[in-house]
Amino acid sequence: MSKGMASNKQAEIARAAVKLFEQKGYHATSVQDIADEVGLQKGSLYHYIHSKEDLLLQIAHQAISDFNHQLEQVIASDLSAREKLVRAIENHITVSVSNLQTTTVLLREAFSLGEDQHKVIQSLTDRYLELWTNIIREGQETGEFRTQHPKLAALALLGACNWVYRWYKTSGEMTAEQIAQVFSDVFLRGLLAGTPVDNA
Repeated sequence: MSKGMASNKQAEIARAAVKLFEQKGYHATSVQDIADEVGLQKGSLYHYIHSKEDLLLQIAHQAISDFNHQLEQVIASDLSAREKLVRAIENHITVSVSNLQTTTVLLREAFSLGEDQHKVIQSLTDRYLELWTNIIREGQETGEFRTQHPKLAALALLGACNWVYRWYKTSGEMTAEQIAQVFSDVFLRGLLAGTPVDNA
């Protein structure tokens, strides 16, 4: 079997695992379930994966790495801290809902990983929080943001953004971009009346 064919089959297996982990949960999904989904015998599946846990690690690692890469690009831009934060919110929500099953697996199922594997994902997750915190700290230093607790503010923002996967529906009234705009308005301007809303 060529490397290209093996790579294609591995990608197919990963997609099948994402689907099953999202629908049934990691623990309720068996290796046989994954093999059936891709039309392989259980023994043949192990030619492409080491274990079910390794498959979950691969999925979660790719997902959080994508989030980090997107945010690193925002931070490297010449945008103001305020504009970076708006872009960060938009990127997080649009990436989440455009890859809803993968995001669900990352945020809901990655806790099923063993200690060593989970440390790998936790390290990348900590890096993501650090990037958000850096944006808010930059805004604090430039006078754009008034918070005295950049990390706590970042945790609040991420908590709200991460929860979108639980309630977002593709058939809903608002697009991901519109939801991101509402989130930006709430976090940057608050809920108090008297603060004009613009599209900045």
